[in-house]
This record gives sequence, structure tokens and C-alpha cells, in this order.
Amino acid sequence: MNVKTIDKPTTQPAEPARFASQTTTMVLLVDDQAIVAQAVRSLLADRSNIAFHYCPNPSDAVREANEVRPTVILQDWVMPLVDGLDLLELFRANPGTAEIPIIVLSSEDNPDVKRRAFAAGANDYLVKLPDKAELIARIEYHSKAYLNRVQRDEAFQSLWESQQRLSESNVALISLNQRLEEAYEKLNIALRETEQRAREASKLTELVDVLQSCQTTAEAYDIARTSLPKILSFSSGALCITSNSRNVVEAVSVWGEAVGTEKAFLPVNCWALRRGKTHAVKEFTSPMRCAHTVGSAIGGHICVPLAAQGETIGVLYLEFQPESGTSQDQSDDQFEGVGRRATAVGERISLALANLSLREVLRVQSIRDPLTGLFNRRYMEESLERELRRAARNNQCVSVLMLDIDHFKRFNDTFGHQAGDTLLRALGDFINKRTRGQDIACRLGGEEFALILSAASTEAAQNRAERLREEVTHLVVKHDSEILGTISVSIGIATFPQHATTTEQLLQVADRALYRAKHEGRDRVVVAFLTSSVESSTESNR
Repeated sequence: MNVKTIDKPTTQPAEPARFASQTTTMVLLVDDQAIVAQAVRSLLADRSNIAFHYCPNPSDAVREANEVRPTVILQDWVMPLVDGLDLLELFRANPGTAEIPIIVLSSEDNPDVKRRAFAAGANDYLVKLPDKAELIARIEYHSKAYLNRVQRDEAFQSLWESQQRLSESNVALISLNQRLEEAYEKLNIALRETEQRAREASKLTELVDVLQSCQTTAEAYDIARTSLPKILSFSSGALCITSNSRNVVEAVSVWGEAVGTEKAFLPVNCWALRRGKTHAVKEFTSPMRCAHTVGSAIGGHICVPLAAQGETIGVLYLEFQPESGTSQDQSDDQFEGVGRRATAVGERISLALANLSLREVLRVQSIRDPLTGLFNRRYMEESLERELRRAARNNQCVSVLMLDIDHFKRFNDTFGHQAGDTLLRALGDFINKRTRGQDIACRLGGEEFALILSAASTEAAQNRAERLREEVTHLVVKHDSEILGTISVSIGIATFPQHATTTEQLLQVADRALYRAKHEGRDRVVVAFLTSSVESSTESNR
């Protein structure tokens, strides 16, 4: 919605009374799937104030919209006859539907699709089929706003016509006309402010939707860095997140030149974090300035605490510079307004960032061994299955190294279980540092580890295993300032497709090779035997 100053109309509006008495919401659904129409009709069935019209053919959508005169259009994004983007542009180009709110219905929860839809003129975006309450709430919200806007325009037209008649009939009413002009101006100001807030709310809603669709916090921080300056109209600022240790706050997204906050600071150095509410300081010399601000922040600043689910996750830092040529009162009003906007933004993005962080933690916990930080057995089996399929397609090898600490029980009995955990952590770190980017290191359980070597032949895997076995003997581990004894490892090797052709078989063959290494004296590398079933399978494939 563009901000427009209300001018005296020069032409008569088309059909000036078409909405004058309309109070019923009319919904036009454009979707080629009848089952979707049936579902939407069912969701709206108990709403007596909502009328429903279904258009199954997108080619007839504009014509039917001109006939039924909807107050809200629900439009599918993917249709066989007309592309959703093209239909959206047709609606916006048609005078009869140019201003009607359009809600895009799509099965895709894709940030890029949402961006294209909003850029083409969509007012809202829902992943179908939406929740009944949400669908009705959004329909009623957009319909009410549309009807109010139309009625507002009609009211403006009526006021102007009344003013003209009064001016022509009686010159004595000039003073009244002047007051009406003043009312127009005040209304324009109010409308501009309302439309500005509506645009900001729309951008903020889109940002929250995109943040919730992010896969990592790093991706979300990068999006926040580019989006927040546009929403808040601040040239400089930073999104700061509290570390997991809770003793330091770090700036993860920074925009503007020479941002006046430290990149890392203590939570106690921010008044907003200490007080638990927005802290705004307009004067550079104020004693209430946050301690994390530095000399480059010569104007005012606003800090908004970010909290979700009862936990503070960070702070939104913004720098304020009043517009040139503004009076003191205007500057104060601007500062107060941006403070309200910043608080609203902070409240909305806090929950999205907290949910994303929680998803990341849960994902790591589901695939990582908590003691060593290596991948767990479940992730190893899923990854091995994937690697075998890729190797089969590309006619490559995949080798598995099954590794076990020799005499680990004796080590635990000698030094204690806590020392044993220290050794497992040290060996996990040792293996992880010697793993290529495409390889996967896992802890299977107890003192047993596994390495998946992509595109590695049996010979390459054996050389790799021998280096690991030799280097492990030089591993120095300390526990409670005590140097623990040296260790050795036994390693079994199996390779796809020479030794096995499935995940289960490959792990079993590698485990048997490890058992042989143990049985033959430990501290050695043993390659699996070539089984007769695999020989037959290999021979038949030639």
C-alpha cells in the first residue's frame, strides 16, 4: 500500500454506492482442485457473515471476480492452466480487483515463493490447508480492512461533495470549509502513520515467517542483518545473542558503519538486560547510557531485551539519529515512535530465534554422542546407507574401520571410570581431528568406534588404519593432573562392495574382522575375508 495524500477528486468514482451497504464478507476461491474448495467451504460453513464463491478455472477468475465482487480472494499458487504469479499480476492489473486483498494458498512453505508472492502484490500467504481459526481470522481481518478502506474513500468523496455544495450556496461557510481542510490534513497524517505501521507489520510478519523457516541460527542471523534495518529504519544497529555459558553477549548481526556497541560484552553492562525491559537513552552524555556503547555512538541508543519462554536470549541494539531540520518536540516524538517499533520487533523475533535455537540443540543431541561429540550409532547407520547408495551409483568403494580400545576394562579398573571417560573423550577428539571432511567418525558404544571412509579402497583404508593405530600409541591423556597409561587399539576393516553389499552385512563383516584382530593379539589392523556370497555376487555382475 502506497502512502497517498488525499486530493480533491477530479472524476466521479466508478459505481460509488456498490459497497455502501455491504457488510457481508465475500470470499472468492480460485483453485483447480475441487477437494480444496470443498475443504474451504466446510471450514467457512458455520460463518453466516461469510459468503463463498468457487472458481475452478483460473482463466475465468478475473471475470468472475468482477461479477461476484469479493472482499477477499483466496488464490492457489500452482495451477495447470495459469501460473499463480501471472494470475496475481492479472488481478492487480484489473481495476475491479486491483485493491482487493489476495491471500495466496500454497502447499510450499518456501521463503523464495513467499517473497515472489508478496512482491507481486499478495497481501498474505498461507500453507494449505490452514487451521480453521487462522483462515477465518485472516479472511475477516483483510475483508474488514478492505471494506473500511472503500468506505473511507466514499466518506472522503462525500465530504468533498458536501464542501463544494456548501461553498457554492453560502460564502459565509468559508470558515467551516477551512476547518474541513484541516481535518483532511490531520486525517492524511493519521492515514500515513497507519499505513506506515501496516507496512512495518507486514514486513515483520514476513521476517518472522522466514526466520521460522531457517535451518540454522547462522542463516537466521544473516537474514536479520539485511531485514531489520529496512523494518526499523535504523541506519546502524546490532543483534546480540547471549552465549550458552550465559556470561557474555555477542553481536551476531551488525549493520551500518561504525556501530557503537562492543562486539562482546557482559550482560550486566546492558541496562535492558538488567531491567528486563526496553532501555532508551536519547542524549550521548546521559549517565544512563549502557556500558557496552563506545565512542562512535554519538547519538541516542535503544536496547530491547530479547526473551522467550521465560529466558533472556539477547538484546537488540539500535542507534538513533534525529532527522535533520526537526524541532525538539518532533525529535522526541520520533524517538518515542521508534522505541515502540523496536519493542514490537523484539517481541516478535525473540520467539522465532528461540525456537530455531532449540531445534538446533535437539538436532545435535539426536545425532551426536554426548561424551565424545562424535556422531552416534543411529546417525552412522543412516549415513552408511546413504554412502553405499552413492557408491553404487558412482561405481566407487566405501570402507568401514571398526576400532576398539584394547584392555579398556583393565584401564577402568586401574584408573577409574572417570578416567575412562576422559580417555574416551580424548580418543574421540583424536579421531575427529584425523577425519577428512567427507568421512564420518562415530562412537558405537562403550570403547568401540567406527570410521566411514568415502571413496576409499581396502588398501587406502588399511594404510589409514595403520597410521591411526600407530599414532594412538603416542596419545598422551591427563586426568586430574595425572598422565594416564598408553593405549593401543585393534581395527577391523571391511569394504563395499568387495566384502559386503548392504549396510548390515558390511558392519557385521567389519565387526568380525575386529574380533579377529582381538583374537590374534590386539594392537593390529585386520582386513575382512572375502566371503563366498560376495564372490558369487561379484562374479555374476561381471
